[in-house]
Amino acid sequence: MKKLATIVIAVCVCLMSSHLMAADTARGWIEKGMYYERQSVYLEAINAYSEAINVEPGNAEAYFRRGTVNALLKPSNSREAVDDFTKVIELDPENAEAYYQRGLLNAFLINNEQALADMKTAAALGHAGARFWLNPQQLATVQQQLKFIDLAPYLSAHKEPVVHFDFDSAELKEGYYPLLSEVGAVLATKLPDAVIVLMGHTDNTGAETYNDALSMKRAETVKMNLLEAHGIPAHRVVMRGFGETSPIASNETEEGKALNRRVEIVAAVR
Repeated sequence: MKKLATIVIAVCVCLMSSHLMAADTARGWIEKGMYYERQSVYLEAINAYSEAINVEPGNAEAYFRRGTVNALLKPSNSREAVDDFTKVIELDPENAEAYYQRGLLNAFLINNEQALADMKTAAALGHAGARFWLNPQQLATVQQQLKFIDLAPYLSAHKEPVVHFDFDSAELKEGYYPLLSEVGAVLATKLPDAVIVLMGHTDNTGAETYNDALSMKRAETVKMNLLEAHGIPAHRVVMRGFGETSPIASNETEEGKALNRRVEIVAAVR
C-alpha cells in the first residue's frame, strides 16, 4: 500500500512539474498573452509576450503579437511596436503582415518614405490591404462589384453598426465587444458569403497624413477583433481609411468630433 501511495505521489509530482514547465514555454506565455488580450488586459498581454521572447528570443509570433498590442494601446507606443515588427521581419523576411503593420505605423509616425517601402514590399508578397493602401482606387473598383446589405435588421439594436473611438486612439473600447460579437455571429451564420467593409474615420484635429493613418489603424483594430475573437477569415474583410474627409457631424464641437471618430461596418456580397 505504501509503495502504491509513493507511486501515486511521484506521478502527481511529475504531472505538476510538466504543467509548470509547459507554463514556462514560449507557447504557454503566448497563450496567456492571447487570453489577456481577449480580456482587454493589454499591459498583462504585453508582459506575457515579453516573457515568451525571454524564453525563446527567436519567436517571431511573440514579437508580432507584442507589437500589435503596443500599436493598439496608444500612439506613444508606436516606436516600440515598429521595433517589434522589424524583429519579426528579421526572423521571417517574407511575413507580409509584418511589413504591412510596420508600414501603417510608419505612416502614423509620418515616416512616409519608409511607410511606402513597407507597403510596396507587403504588396509584392501578396498582401491585399497593402495593395489597397497603395492604390485606393482598387477599393472603389471592388465596391462597384459588391451588393451592399443592410445589417441593421440582423442586430439587436436594429441600426447600422458603428464603433467610436477616444481622441487620438485606435484602442477598441470594451463597450463595443458585444456589438462585434453580434456582427461576427451574423457573418458566420446568417451571411456566410458576405464580406465586411470597415471604413475608418477621424475628427479634424491634427495633420491630414496623421489622420489618414489613424483612421486606417482604427479599421485594423476592428478587423483584428473580428479575425481573432470571432474567426472571420481575413479575405472577407476590406478596410479603408478616410481620415478626416468624411465627417458626419460638425467638428466645431466636442460632441461632433466624438461622433466623427468612428469605424463604419458595412456588409456586402459579390
